[in-house]
Amino acid sequence: MNNSCSVCNSTSTDLIFESLLGKVLTSLCEVQPGTVKVWQCRDCGHLFGEELADTRDYYANDYRILLTHEDEDQIYEMRDGKITYRTDHQLAVLERKLPLRAGMRLLDYGCAKASMPKRLLTAHPDLAVHLFDVSPMYQEHWRKFVTPERWAIDVAPESWHGSFDVVTSFFALEHIPKPQESVRNLRRLLREDGCFYGIVPDTAGNVSDFVVVDHVNHFTETSLFVLLRNAGFTQIDIDRSVHRGALVFVARCTGPASVKPPLELPVARDIAAFWTALTERIRSAALRHAGRPAAIYGSGFYGAYVASLLQQPEQLHCFLDASPYQQGKTLMERPILAPTALPAEVQVMYVGLNPSIARSTVAAMDWLRERNIQLVYLDGEPA
Repeated sequence: MNNSCSVCNSTSTDLIFESLLGKVLTSLCEVQPGTVKVWQCRDCGHLFGEELADTRDYYANDYRILLTHEDEDQIYEMRDGKITYRTDHQLAVLERKLPLRAGMRLLDYGCAKASMPKRLLTAHPDLAVHLFDVSPMYQEHWRKFVTPERWAIDVAPESWHGSFDVVTSFFALEHIPKPQESVRNLRRLLREDGCFYGIVPDTAGNVSDFVVVDHVNHFTETSLFVLLRNAGFTQIDIDRSVHRGALVFVARCTGPASVKPPLELPVARDIAAFWTALTERIRSAALRHAGRPAAIYGSGFYGAYVASLLQQPEQLHCFLDASPYQQGKTLMERPILAPTALPAEVQVMYVGLNPSIARSTVAAMDWLRERNIQLVYLDGEPA
């Protein structure tokens, strides 16, 4: 592998993490053989991993995200028993950050099923929404709300260059092995007064991003700024407070030049240490509770990662998830159930959630207080 930084091309990089499990997880919770390695750039702070061996084929044919149901979505948060889905939250944030006007030409870059553009068009039917992705598999979803001349696959047509007021990208740049090239290409699609609006994972706020094998970029505020500035954007605003575990950015083609954020080098090594320790932490917990029926709360990446560490998988009876889109599915040959359907025989529950919200989420589960269940958190602190 060329260990130069994928954002600034610096060769001042250090390998700061290497998993020793012999298997990896994708963002779709698929277990594959392999090793996760993460390098850190000392110049811009970027964190990056190895490109998938079959990147183009994987995203063109195998990366099937949220396709089980037409309206399938992911939970952003749950308060007082009410679910807020990620697309709803993303739309609310975008509307606060970006004035939308009638007739505005908008392109969603790396759109996949295009849930966000669809919601945008429902809320703002006077927008001229366009779509771009590297895969043709989502066309049946696109044709339900845009016509074919408003989408492109793999290569944007020449006629689109310099024509868009806004290009959006929602959780796509972390998958792209050559983000410099992609961001420069989409910059060419914008008008001179246009802007690029997007969201990428914030590894410091959602540490799972660090070990997702198909997330080959783990952005920091500094590295995201450098990526955007080097592509020709001047007025750059990056906000890590409005979307938990994510960096929301608005980058404009014109305007006063923004100041580069400071480096965050020590944080990455703390995250690397967390993942190194987690393997032993979960395996030690599994040994303490050997023979006791177990469940995992959360059927996303954290939950799947915990399951992959269990050395006695027969202990695991099920996953629990509050999302109705997950309930009824299976993960690693175990059923995904509603939390209140937790089987009576379960005695141990691993909390497979982002550690930043795990304890508050469990504290809100009134039904759990009636059960004498041993809880295991990922942060290593006592339950």
